[in-house]
Amino acid sequence: MTTWYEDAFRPGSEIQGKWNGRVYVVERLLGAGSNGVVALVRRGTARYALKAGHETVDHQSEINSLHALSLTETSFKNFLIDVDDMIVQGKEIPFCVMRYIEGMTISEFIHKRGQDWIYVIGTNLLRKLTELHKSGYIFGDLKIENMIVSNYGDVDLIDFGGVTLKGRAIKQLTEVYDRGFWKMGERVAEESYDLFSFAILLLKALDHKDRFAVFSQTLPQNREIEHLQMIIRESAAAARIAPFLQQALNGQLKTSQEAYHYWKNLIATRKLSPSSLKMPWLKICFAASLFVFGATVYIYW
Repeated sequence: MTTWYEDAFRPGSEIQGKWNGRVYVVERLLGAGSNGVVALVRRGTARYALKAGHETVDHQSEINSLHALSLTETSFKNFLIDVDDMIVQGKEIPFCVMRYIEGMTISEFIHKRGQDWIYVIGTNLLRKLTELHKSGYIFGDLKIENMIVSNYGDVDLIDFGGVTLKGRAIKQLTEVYDRGFWKMGERVAEESYDLFSFAILLLKALDHKDRFAVFSQTLPQNREIEHLQMIIRESAAAARIAPFLQQALNGQLKTSQEAYHYWKNLIATRKLSPSSLKMPWLKICFAASLFVFGATVYIYW
């Protein structure tokens, strides 16, 4: 069965906006689901992520959030590039064009670089959430699939479908990241909601036994926070930041700014950083010592 987007998003095909007239050439499909599709496109030499979907209300809500964030003096500035409609099989399909972020999932990054990178990634993700929260929004559907890690643990959020104004009901979620799923709070857009999801995200990225797949199938009465405590104890990387994870899971951290400062102090106090970040400084110091030694020998020779 041919999907509605199969021909429209074939590599090399062109997408032209009905109102603005801009033309984008499809490079490849990045993802597809019930709410729409995301493709890597180019316009001239610039590359973007183009998202299109049938659900007009949800799509417009996401665009409104992106537009507001794009006007802020944060890392989200100018994130939204274009908004228009495309014609597919005689129907108008709304789409938006955003900055394209190249990278990998946190799980892939950690598998490639090592678990100690969780501390750097966590710092950058909390900084990103703090910017979002100060702008009056909650991310809502914070999960591994909705973030990209690049370079030296740099973090970007890539799907804003769950972004919700503070104080409103969470409009989009993924169960195991949701505090309501664990009976640990309401599905209300507040900063502590994202911080709970943040803690789950870290635990899920560090969980090599894929236990979260089992949790999603358990009955509500059998879901206990103790299951999460067990994962913390069994992961060396998670155990080192256990005080933070405990507070985030129990709703004791009320704001992302508070969480960010607590996290940074914990990381600094326990001297947690990837060995690959420490090594360059050791090499520099060693090279410097050789230079000083060589200069001394030359002078006194």
